[in-house]
Amino acid sequence: MSKTVCVIGAGVGGLMAGALLAQKGYSVTVLEKATTVGGSAGWYARKGRIFPTGATIAFGLEERGLLDTLFNELQLKLPFDMLHHPMDVILQDRKISIYRDATKWDEELSHALPERRQAVSSFWQKLEQISEIVYAVTATGVSMPIQRMYDLGQLPRYALTHPQLMVRLARYATWTVEDLLRKYNLQSYEPLRQFLDAQLMDAAQTDCTKAALLPSSLALTIYRRGSFYIDKGMGQLSEALAQRIVQLGGEVMVASPVKEIIYEQKNWHVTSKKRNGAYDIVINNTGISFGRGTSHAESKTFSWGAFRVDALLKDAFWHQELNARQLPFALQIVPSKEHDVLFSDGHGPVYVTFQPAYNQHNERVDGEIMMTCSIHANVEQWGQYSKEEYKVKKQQLTEAILSEIQKVVNIEDYLIYAEAGTPLTYKKFIGKSGVGGFPLTVRNAIVKPKSVRSSLPQLYIVGEQSFPGPGTLSSALSGYYAARAITHAHPLT
Repeated sequence: MSKTVCVIGAGVGGLMAGALLAQKGYSVTVLEKATTVGGSAGWYARKGRIFPTGATIAFGLEERGLLDTLFNELQLKLPFDMLHHPMDVILQDRKISIYRDATKWDEELSHALPERRQAVSSFWQKLEQISEIVYAVTATGVSMPIQRMYDLGQLPRYALTHPQLMVRLARYATWTVEDLLRKYNLQSYEPLRQFLDAQLMDAAQTDCTKAALLPSSLALTIYRRGSFYIDKGMGQLSEALAQRIVQLGGEVMVASPVKEIIYEQKNWHVTSKKRNGAYDIVINNTGISFGRGTSHAESKTFSWGAFRVDALLKDAFWHQELNARQLPFALQIVPSKEHDVLFSDGHGPVYVTFQPAYNQHNERVDGEIMMTCSIHANVEQWGQYSKEEYKVKKQQLTEAILSEIQKVVNIEDYLIYAEAGTPLTYKKFIGKSGVGGFPLTVRNAIVKPKSVRSSLPQLYIVGEQSFPGPGTLSSALSGYYAARAITHAHPLT
């Protein structure tokens, strides 16, 4: 007998869980507030063009990578390009380019951080050694916190065959990135700290001082393990998962915000704009609460919001000699700590990507390049401004972001259009102002990680809140963990 599953929110975590469950024979319904799927890995239309809602780079698509394995299980294939030069990190006095090639990366570290060349090399070697173990452990399918035997995945087998590596991992369990810096006497080497903080703020929502070493080692090395641009953007990944759910007999309803969920007579009764019904199981992928126990958002753990600028550039931008030879997929620009706008209404670094422009029909637009820019923002602060203050602050931050980009690469001569959105914009359109999950501290990641299980019967929580870490890959893994928990706790008969 089939069991019914309602997935609230069509982010990658919910879509992955829904697709895996549909493949197992569960009856899956996905309800999404927006008019498109994907959540933070989706897209939206503005001025006749489509822009990514958040994530722009995919991880884990390398052969036998974590996301590649899940997609193979679902018999899905996506066209993508491996990024050999995914990012430049622009510091106040230097640039650090991230390269996939190991030799080029070693040369870049020596060239960009010459003052402490040997110590930096030793630090990075140790970081990569730790990340290799963390990646291998993650690949066993272990799910934190361990509450059931199947949460262990294949970890016991790995531990038996690699006991020394497990001991080494345990040694670093409560370390922060700062602790590893201290081991190599690099805690006061400011260029390296700035680089690490820029990377960690994007992937771990915190800095060296607080970022848990084990998951952060993976976040700091994952661009070089394999970073990918999916054809037509990350929204295509989400669309593929949604289509797979439909192919397997499920349904995906967009523009159908959920208004209420109530547990009665061993069923969840879900009321939404387009579909009302009773379900055996509910998966909350929204990051918001529908009542006590339905979301990890009820905890008092801090989370960042985002301020972003969507822009279009004339494609002559690509033909600048400097850009044609050196411009990577993304830039991380670290502004001066004295910048009274970028470190008051925003919080560095400025993250910038350059991608082909597409219209709302997913057709390539000739003559245009899409540029997306974002910076961390304090959610509470943006909610306290008056209407006039809000307008002024929004304009000031937009101009400050564009000015920082202009210092690195000429965009002024090619800018067609630019429009900004604040944490309140996110609140209006996706129902929450915090994005990216909880900071990847030792407490959040190691000591008290959030489970895909909730305290309520037959209700699971997936997405960025239940698996803090580097973006889309982490959310996809949370969907896998939830699907596995559901198939064990609520098997089909």
